[in-house]
Amino acid sequence: MIIALVMAGGKGLRLESEIEKPLFPINDKPLITYVLDNINESELIEKTVVAVSPHDPNTEDFLINNLNFSHFDSSFYDSNNNHYYLDTLGKGYVEDLSNILEIFEKKSKDDILIFINADLPLVNSEILDDILSHYLSQDKPALSTLVPVEIFEEYRVNYSYEFNGNVPSGINILRSENVVQDEELLIISRWELIFNVNTIETAILASKFL
Repeated sequence: MIIALVMAGGKGLRLESEIEKPLFPINDKPLITYVLDNINESELIEKTVVAVSPHDPNTEDFLINNLNFSHFDSSFYDSNNNHYYLDTLGKGYVEDLSNILEIFEKKSKDDILIFINADLPLVNSEILDDILSHYLSQDKPALSTLVPVEIFEEYRVNYSYEFNGNVPSGINILRSENVVQDEELLIISRWELIFNVNTIETAILASKFL
Protein backbone atom coordinates (compact mmCIF):
# COMPACT_ATOMS: atom_id res chain seq x y z
CA MET A 1 0.00 0.00 0.00
CA ILE A 2 1.19 3.54 -0.77
CA ILE A 3 0.50 5.83 2.18
CA ALA A 4 1.06 9.57 2.50
CA LEU A 5 2.47 10.58 5.90
CA VAL A 6 1.96 14.29 6.48
CA MET A 7 4.35 15.54 9.15
CA ALA A 8 2.38 18.14 11.09
CA GLY A 9 3.63 17.82 14.66
CA GLY A 10 6.42 20.41 14.78
CA LYS A 11 6.42 23.58 16.86
CA GLY A 12 6.68 25.94 13.88
CA LEU A 13 8.68 28.48 15.88
CA ARG A 14 10.18 30.26 12.86
CA LEU A 15 6.73 31.29 11.63
CA GLU A 16 6.36 33.43 14.79
CA SER A 17 2.60 33.08 14.90
CA GLU A 18 0.19 32.17 17.69
CA ILE A 19 -1.64 30.01 15.16
CA GLU A 20 -0.36 26.44 14.82
CA LYS A 21 1.59 26.19 11.59
CA PRO A 22 -0.63 23.58 9.88
CA LEU A 23 -3.58 25.91 10.45
CA PHE A 24 -1.79 29.10 9.44
CA PRO A 25 -4.06 30.77 6.86
CA ILE A 26 -2.82 31.47 3.35
CA ASN A 27 -5.42 33.22 1.22
CA ASP A 28 -7.94 32.44 4.00
CA LYS A 29 -7.30 28.70 3.81
CA PRO A 30 -5.38 26.61 6.39
CA LEU A 31 -1.93 25.61 5.15
CA ILE A 32 -2.43 21.88 5.70
CA THR A 33 -5.59 21.77 3.56
CA TYR A 34 -3.56 22.66 0.47
CA VAL A 35 -1.29 19.69 1.17
CA LEU A 36 -4.19 17.33 1.82
CA ASP A 37 -6.07 18.46 -1.31
CA ASN A 38 -2.98 17.75 -3.42
CA ILE A 39 -2.58 14.31 -1.88
CA ASN A 40 -6.26 13.50 -2.47
CA GLU A 41 -5.78 14.16 -6.19
CA SER A 42 -2.89 11.70 -6.47
CA GLU A 43 -3.53 8.62 -8.60
CA LEU A 44 -1.03 6.51 -6.66
CA ILE A 45 -1.52 7.38 -2.98
CA GLU A 46 -4.08 5.11 -1.34
CA LYS A 47 -4.40 6.44 2.20
CA THR A 48 -3.36 9.54 4.13
CA VAL A 49 -2.10 9.75 7.71
CA VAL A 50 -1.37 13.08 9.39
CA ALA A 51 1.19 12.85 12.19
CA VAL A 52 0.25 15.27 14.98
CA SER A 53 1.73 15.88 18.43
CA PRO A 54 1.04 17.67 21.72
CA HIS A 55 2.40 20.82 20.05
CA ASP A 56 -0.67 21.19 17.80
CA PRO A 57 -3.89 20.17 19.58
CA ASN A 58 -5.95 22.57 17.44
CA THR A 59 -4.70 20.85 14.30
CA GLU A 60 -5.88 17.51 15.63
CA ASP A 61 -9.28 19.01 16.44
CA PHE A 62 -9.46 20.49 12.95
CA LEU A 63 -8.74 17.12 11.34
CA ILE A 64 -11.41 15.43 13.44
CA ASN A 65 -14.17 18.03 13.40
CA ASN A 66 -13.68 19.69 10.01
CA LEU A 67 -12.22 16.94 7.83
CA ASN A 68 -13.64 13.80 9.48
CA PHE A 69 -10.27 12.17 10.07
CA SER A 70 -10.22 9.03 12.21
CA HIS A 71 -7.70 8.02 14.85
CA PHE A 72 -5.09 5.59 13.54
CA ASP A 73 -5.86 2.15 14.95
CA SER A 74 -6.10 -1.53 14.03
CA SER A 75 -8.90 -0.82 11.53
CA PHE A 76 -6.56 1.16 9.26
CA TYR A 77 -5.90 -1.61 6.72
CA ASP A 78 -9.44 -2.98 6.63
CA SER A 79 -11.47 0.22 6.67
CA ASN A 80 -12.78 2.07 3.63
CA ASN A 81 -11.80 5.27 5.40
CA ASN A 82 -8.69 6.75 3.77
CA HIS A 83 -7.93 9.61 6.19
CA TYR A 84 -6.37 9.17 9.62
CA TYR A 85 -4.37 11.09 12.19
CA LEU A 86 -1.59 9.54 14.26
CA ASP A 87 -0.36 10.85 17.62
CA THR A 88 3.41 11.25 18.00
CA LEU A 89 5.46 12.56 20.93
CA GLY A 90 6.64 15.64 19.04
CA LYS A 91 10.24 15.25 20.18
CA GLY A 92 11.64 16.15 16.76
CA TYR A 93 11.45 15.12 13.12
CA VAL A 94 13.91 12.22 13.37
CA GLU A 95 12.42 10.87 16.59
CA ASP A 96 8.86 11.11 15.27
CA LEU A 97 9.88 9.50 11.98
CA SER A 98 11.42 6.55 13.83
CA ASN A 99 8.31 6.23 15.98
CA ILE A 100 6.04 6.21 12.90
CA LEU A 101 8.16 3.57 11.16
CA GLU A 102 8.07 1.42 14.29
CA ILE A 103 4.27 1.63 14.41
CA PHE A 104 3.85 0.67 10.75
CA GLU A 105 6.50 -2.04 10.91
CA LYS A 106 4.42 -3.90 13.49
CA LYS A 107 1.56 -4.04 11.00
CA SER A 108 3.36 -4.55 7.68
CA LYS A 109 6.87 -4.24 6.25
CA ASP A 110 5.56 -3.94 2.70
CA ASP A 111 4.04 -0.47 2.78
CA ILE A 112 5.52 2.47 0.89
CA LEU A 113 5.39 5.63 2.99
CA ILE A 114 5.80 9.00 1.28
CA PHE A 115 6.58 11.60 3.93
CA ILE A 116 5.43 15.13 3.14
CA ASN A 117 5.91 18.17 5.34
CA ALA A 118 2.66 19.96 6.17
CA ASP A 119 4.17 23.25 5.00
CA LEU A 120 4.45 22.43 1.27
CA PRO A 121 1.21 23.84 -0.20
CA LEU A 122 2.37 24.05 -3.82
CA VAL A 123 3.44 20.44 -4.35
CA ASN A 124 0.62 19.22 -6.56
CA SER A 125 -0.50 15.66 -7.28
CA GLU A 126 1.42 15.54 -10.55
CA ILE A 127 4.70 16.12 -8.72
CA LEU A 128 3.82 13.60 -6.01
CA ASP A 129 2.98 10.94 -8.60
CA ASP A 130 6.15 11.69 -10.59
CA ILE A 131 8.23 11.18 -7.44
CA LEU A 132 6.42 7.94 -6.63
CA SER A 133 6.74 6.69 -10.22
CA HIS A 134 10.49 7.29 -10.10
CA TYR A 135 10.68 5.47 -6.78
CA LEU A 136 8.77 2.48 -8.14
CA SER A 137 11.09 2.30 -11.16
CA GLN A 138 14.22 1.70 -9.09
CA ASP A 139 15.27 -0.89 -6.51
CA LYS A 140 16.36 1.05 -3.43
CA PRO A 141 13.96 1.03 -0.45
CA ALA A 142 14.31 4.77 0.26
CA LEU A 143 14.28 7.96 -1.77
CA SER A 144 15.00 11.59 -0.93
CA THR A 145 14.09 14.51 -3.16
CA LEU A 146 16.27 17.60 -3.53
CA VAL A 147 16.01 20.87 -5.43
CA PRO A 148 18.96 22.78 -6.99
CA VAL A 149 19.92 25.90 -5.03
CA GLU A 150 19.65 27.94 -8.23
CA ILE A 151 15.86 27.69 -8.10
CA PHE A 152 15.80 29.02 -4.54
CA GLU A 153 18.00 31.89 -5.63
CA GLU A 154 15.84 32.61 -8.69
CA TYR A 155 12.73 32.98 -6.55
CA ARG A 156 14.63 34.60 -3.66
CA VAL A 157 13.57 31.94 -1.18
CA ASN A 158 15.89 31.28 1.75
CA TYR A 159 17.07 27.79 2.65
CA SER A 160 18.80 26.51 5.76
CA TYR A 161 20.81 23.58 4.39
CA GLU A 162 22.28 22.45 1.09
CA PHE A 163 24.11 19.30 0.02
CA ASN A 164 26.38 19.49 -3.02
CA GLY A 165 24.38 22.38 -4.43
CA ASN A 166 20.98 20.89 -3.69
CA VAL A 167 18.43 21.52 -0.95
CA PRO A 168 16.24 18.81 0.67
CA SER A 169 12.64 19.37 -0.37
CA GLY A 170 10.78 17.86 2.58
CA ILE A 171 9.48 14.87 0.62
CA ASN A 172 10.98 11.44 1.28
CA ILE A 173 9.94 7.84 0.68
CA LEU A 174 10.68 4.90 2.97
CA ARG A 175 9.58 1.32 3.36
CA SER A 176 7.62 0.63 6.54
CA GLU A 177 10.64 -0.66 8.45
CA ASN A 178 12.44 1.10 11.28
CA VAL A 179 15.91 0.38 9.92
CA VAL A 180 18.57 2.30 8.01
CA GLN A 181 17.50 2.08 4.35
CA ASP A 182 19.62 2.41 1.23
CA GLU A 183 18.64 5.68 -0.39
CA GLU A 184 18.17 7.00 -3.91
CA LEU A 185 18.66 10.75 -4.39
CA LEU A 186 16.26 12.39 -6.81
CA ILE A 187 17.05 15.94 -7.90
CA ILE A 188 13.95 17.77 -9.13
CA SER A 189 14.05 21.19 -10.77
CA ARG A 190 10.52 22.19 -9.75
CA TRP A 191 9.90 25.59 -8.17
CA GLU A 192 6.81 24.30 -6.37
CA LEU A 193 9.06 22.35 -4.00
CA ILE A 194 10.94 25.36 -2.64
CA PHE A 195 8.09 26.99 -0.73
CA ASN A 196 8.40 25.45 2.72
CA VAL A 197 6.21 27.88 4.64
CA ASN A 198 8.44 28.36 7.69
CA THR A 199 8.40 32.18 7.80
CA ILE A 200 5.95 35.00 7.17
CA GLU A 201 8.04 36.05 4.18
CA THR A 202 7.74 32.61 2.55
CA ALA A 203 4.02 32.52 3.33
CA ILE A 204 3.57 35.82 1.49
CA LEU A 205 5.53 34.52 -1.50
CA ALA A 206 3.60 31.24 -1.58
CA SER A 207 0.26 33.05 -1.43
CA LYS A 208 0.98 34.63 -4.81
CA PHE A 209 1.00 31.20 -6.48
CA LEU A 210 -2.06 29.73 -4.75
